[in-house]
Amino acid sequence: MNHHRRSIRRIRTFLLAEASAFALAALVHVGFLADGYEHHDVVVFESILGSVLLLGYLGAGVYPAWVRQTGMVAQGMALFGTVIGRFSVIADNGLWTILELVFYRLITAALIWGFIVTIMAPTSNALASMPRDVEADKARD
Repeated sequence: MNHHRRSIRRIRTFLLAEASAFALAALVHVGFLADGYEHHDVVVFESILGSVLLLGYLGAGVYPAWVRQTGMVAQGMALFGTVIGRFSVIADNGLWTILELVFYRLITAALIWGFIVTIMAPTSNALASMPRDVEADKARD
């Protein structure tokens, strides 16, 4: 398997794992997986961020040549949303449990790591698939 296909698979894996983490967190805050953590506003927030990442995962599968751009946009938006959410909790003096503090630190680290992996991934050779101007090449030679 060539390096480009591995990087596509790695980026898509990050997007799917991050989307799944937000989906699980939303299920916890809905009260489906654990009692006592219900919070409607957080469910909406986590569902939106998880959906953005899932759309990035699906978009990267449909257009593999755009996997870097799709990954950067989806992870960038999720990272931005996570940071904004953390600041809103700080400004509102929201109560956080240890589980939530651990989750948001881990998901922030995963988003940063995934964003860095996505940025460092090799670009597809889009120029190689473009038709060449043979006469211009001959004139340069």
